[in-house]
Amino acid sequence: EQLNPIEAPMVFYCQPAMDALPEPEAVMLTNIAPQKAAQQGLPENQFFQRVHQALAMPNSCSVGYNNLRFDDEVTRFGFYRNFLDPYAHAWQNGNSRWDILDLVRLCYALRPEGIQWAFHTEGEHQGKASFRLQDLTAANGIAHRNAHDALGDVEATIALARLIKQKQPRLFDYYLKFRHKHQAAQCLNVAAASIILHVSGMFPAEEGCLAPIVPLLVHPQNRNEIICYNLRYAPDDLQRLDAEQIRTRLYTRNEDLAEGQQRIPLKGVHLNKSPALAPPKTLSADLAKKWQIDWGIIEQHYQQLMTIEGLQDKLLQVYQTDPQNPHETKPMLDADLALYEGFIPNEDREQCQLLQQTHPEQLAQWSPDVFRDKRLQTLLFRYRARNYPQTLTAEEQRRWQQFCQARLHEGAYGATRTWEQVQQSLTQLAQQPLNDTQAQLLRQLSTWLSH
Repeated sequence: EQLNPIEAPMVFYCQPAMDALPEPEAVMLTNIAPQKAAQQGLPENQFFQRVHQALAMPNSCSVGYNNLRFDDEVTRFGFYRNFLDPYAHAWQNGNSRWDILDLVRLCYALRPEGIQWAFHTEGEHQGKASFRLQDLTAANGIAHRNAHDALGDVEATIALARLIKQKQPRLFDYYLKFRHKHQAAQCLNVAAASIILHVSGMFPAEEGCLAPIVPLLVHPQNRNEIICYNLRYAPDDLQRLDAEQIRTRLYTRNEDLAEGQQRIPLKGVHLNKSPALAPPKTLSADLAKKWQIDWGIIEQHYQQLMTIEGLQDKLLQVYQTDPQNPHETKPMLDADLALYEGFIPNEDREQCQLLQQTHPEQLAQWSPDVFRDKRLQTLLFRYRARNYPQTLTAEEQRRWQQFCQARLHEGAYGATRTWEQVQQSLTQLAQQPLNDTQAQLLRQLSTWLSH
């Protein structure tokens, strides 16, 4: 309850996969050379089994700093490609997930007293609030050894959360409830269509990362996503444009919009991602003025929005997947990246559990068609090649080498960067001023890439 450690911290590394390239920027940020991960790390499947075991502890809440948008995604995909349930750890057995970053933003927007806030001192964000963990720990005198080292970041995150709990205990306890999606669902009731405050990194820091929104539609493809409108803006375009025009304006990048055009301020809020929501009465008059919220104008926008005829039907057309519409055609994703292409069938989940208990040599006898899901059929061979290369036949070894070659050098199979692009990054980093540690990391990385 006081956010004190209850057991010794766990630190373990994952061996790099043969079909993946280390990101030079990530190596420099974390100070982890691929050689260190290879020597001290576990094979990928064992690594994710240990992570899964830790996160699945009953009645626990997994939390980090920006974990909902980054760490949780990496973890889910790691579980998925190693035949572990990607979701159960976060909701079964009384479990939940939360994020300290949005707690910090909510505190800044509504109850900033008692915390020393950090601000960017250079670049395009100069003078604006910084929510980087290392900036906030420095501003508040919190020890933060080795920023971007996993354990150092965990300890700093706990200390920052503890500070907010001490200074703003009611806000802390209030937002903690939002790790359960029914709490968010009560705030974002489409039938009631009430104004609610929403804090998000998608809103500018100079506006407190804050906007008064109104829920309009349950997303037709995802019932955990509620489509909301940002009432800082008059809904003229929403009233005037048809569904196709709204869709175009919604998904076009700001720099590609015609002069004078603005993106339609619709936003999907995910009930299962601990959204930061609060009643309008929680915003003081002074902070409303600071965050440029004029409640008279907000009410005008709200009344105008509520009088738009057929608004729900129009929005339904905007968000409904239409197989006849070329804009909706999605490229086939590589199996490694296809987690969100559908849930794993129940009978396949049973096979996944059986796979975890099967000896590697016996696994070599498994046929891909033990799975109904085509993604798992593809992943089975890759799983064996990454974790048990000694069980591959000569023909399978050739197939695996061809796969690695295509992914690393040709950018095939969903690769984000090729060997040549990583080499370019390496060259660019080498031209920057480096300390001894960074120079050593670059040499190690260069050696790794040359083998």
